[in-house]
Amino acid sequence: MPRSPSDISRMVRKLLGLAAWCAVLGAICASALGLSSFLVPDYWLSDNMSFFLWQFLYAGFGGVLLGAIGLFLAHRFWALYRLTVAVAAIAIVSLAVLTGFRTVENTKPFAPTTGEVQTLKIASINLEALFLGDPILETYLEEVDADVIVFQETIWNLQKWQWQRRGLPIGGTDNGIYPANYHVGQLGGLVVFSRFPIEDTASIVIPGVSMPGANVYHDADREILSMSLLVGGQKVKLVAVHPDSPRTQPRWQNKRSYLDIMDEAIAQLRQEDPAPFVAIGDWNSAPWSARFQRSLTQNDLKTAYPDGIPQPTRYFYDYRLRWIIGAPVDQVAVSDDVGIEDVALGPHIGSDHRPLIVTLQLPEAAKN
Repeated sequence: MPRSPSDISRMVRKLLGLAAWCAVLGAICASALGLSSFLVPDYWLSDNMSFFLWQFLYAGFGGVLLGAIGLFLAHRFWALYRLTVAVAAIAIVSLAVLTGFRTVENTKPFAPTTGEVQTLKIASINLEALFLGDPILETYLEEVDADVIVFQETIWNLQKWQWQRRGLPIGGTDNGIYPANYHVGQLGGLVVFSRFPIEDTASIVIPGVSMPGANVYHDADREILSMSLLVGGQKVKLVAVHPDSPRTQPRWQNKRSYLDIMDEAIAQLRQEDPAPFVAIGDWNSAPWSARFQRSLTQNDLKTAYPDGIPQPTRYFYDYRLRWIIGAPVDQVAVSDDVGIEDVALGPHIGSDHRPLIVTLQLPEAAKN
């Protein structure tokens, strides 16, 4: 027997009511996951939730909006539904406020462009083993025209093999794109090219725990690469960083150990030499991670983001989906005497990271 219009209307209202409940409960769930990164940040799962605060905010506000529309529907448990919508709204607003405070924590305003100070332009790129001679990469670097290039996941031995196979100079320094001054970390993952002379190089290797079944490209051991750049007659301390990706709990522990040792190394470097200081690379940490902010606070460092807003630099599957399944993990940190003139992100260049481009202003003593 066919259903009457009233039966169909009643069924539609029930389905809409169910959808409204699901939206509100989904908003609470998204908010709870996001809030966990602030409330209990020293656990693997909750710390990793800090990577996805953009996504949680989208989902939470969307769920609350749909839940508010659901207030115009009839519900069997009307009072409970209204209370649930209120809880979802409070939770997502709380997450937004905490995210906002964490975003501006340990940041500094952009310095105005004057042309009267010594600047230093640095490009930081996680290559994901992309060949340094790749035409797209070289074309982009030529356009950027950076003074210093900091690479992560370089796999230097494979880079050398590619150059040798093509009969080209190792380091690609024959094409005018890569400066003649460069230094390779002990493990070959971190490489720095510089137009300025490089001195006082040091690598600190941090042993990590390898997971069963890890592929040959993954190296649980990581390093911190430090050096001095002679810029405008003054030393600038540069530290390239790349801890392990915390996608499993043991690798999260690797990352935490790395950051602990990194903090000690930075403190020692800054105690030995009060020169302007820059730490840059793929931190595998979101700006909203309490552990990332602790490193900044402990070392008296400041950061900044493109247009003042953290944006995805690491993306999965497809560059066009970066706002849906991406995370801001590539960061720069500077000492208080270094001004940040600009922070920008590059396009898709064949890696799974966008290039991070920063223009810094050095103190008066570093003028030409």
